[in-house]
Amino acid sequence: MEEIEIPDSIRCEFEIKGGIDGIVELLPDDQRIRYISSIARAISDPVRLKVLFALCIQPMCVCLIVAMTEYAYSKMSYHLSILRDGGLICSKQEGNYLIYYPTDLGRKVVEWIGKSF
Repeated sequence: MEEIEIPDSIRCEFEIKGGIDGIVELLPDDQRIRYISSIARAISDPVRLKVLFALCIQPMCVCLIVAMTEYAYSKMSYHLSILRDGGLICSKQEGNYLIYYPTDLGRKVVEWIGKSF
């Protein structure tokens, strides 16, 4: 392998951490990276982020979410599935209604975003 030239300003710390192999060992495993990526994907859209924030204020059925966002039911179904796949929301059947709630992770994400920005 070709020798990589490393700037002096980071060389010592890089070597203390064990070089590239040491850093790779410190990284989350691939499954965890995929999980984190699914969360990032879920909150990367303004509509989904708005829905997540709203659900942390009040659980809602899809009809209320659609009224709040003015999105079509079919489009909202897509957004809700991404939030659910990211582990940020869940739903519970109540009679003819499916009520959406934030998960504990969803609440933590909203709390973190709220404090950070």
